[in-house]
Amino acid sequence: MPFQSSYRFAGHSKWANIRHDKAKNDAKRSKEAAFISSRIESSVRHGGKEGNANLESLIDKAKKLNVPKQVIQSAIKRGTGEIAAGTEQSEVTYEFMGPGGVALMVSALTDNKARTVMRVKNALAYFDASMSSCNYMFTKKGEIVFEPLQKEEDFDQVFETAIEIGAEDIEEVELDESNASARGKLFRLICADSDLHSICNQLSNKGYKLVESSVRFVAEAENQVEFPEANSKGFLRALDNLDQTPEVTDYFTNIENEHQTRILASL
Repeated sequence: MPFQSSYRFAGHSKWANIRHDKAKNDAKRSKEAAFISSRIESSVRHGGKEGNANLESLIDKAKKLNVPKQVIQSAIKRGTGEIAAGTEQSEVTYEFMGPGGVALMVSALTDNKARTVMRVKNALAYFDASMSSCNYMFTKKGEIVFEPLQKEEDFDQVFETAIEIGAEDIEEVELDESNASARGKLFRLICADSDLHSICNQLSNKGYKLVESSVRFVAEAENQVEFPEANSKGFLRALDNLDQTPEVTDYFTNIENEHQTRILASL
């Protein structure tokens, strides 16, 4: 899963506990650095350089991943059109269905669609998942995770602010207590995908610190299914392989409470 870190949501985390050895972690870190460069470029295209809270959050994240300053600046210039993009990359989304009614939406950034779709198919073969339309089960939404202004700020206060600026839903995120690096509470806001940049900026202007913001495929409640216990081994292996596929940028399922197993972006 892209942008994984030690920040884990508490709750159902059967597939989020996959352990990677150092080689895999190094490869994943390199993948994260390459992908965040692409996200910086996209953020500038959609929200410009000035007053773009999403861009500021991404730059901060890139620095923590030790992405070279020149790489960050080049991504910004590609976004503004100051310099031409290199190899043309296409954003693609693949739809799969697996055992137990599990639907998977896999997003990728690639310069070779034929190669990428074969890699994704091979990764999900361990779960006996095959390409099949499932887009109708999901709604595209903007998701923003952010810190409260002060530790004492309660849910009702944040809720009022969120609704006022256009949020559709908001919840307090409970962090895994076993994670020593996690500090304080976080809030998760859902909005229309077209409102993502605007709401990021409004939160930032009010003093909130953004942790992560992205567009996600959220499964409708009536289309959600339980975790596939009977096929868990293959499912875990398939997701592990997706994590190692260079072109894959994110993936989403219709498993109940999936967002509680998602891993927050590095701070």
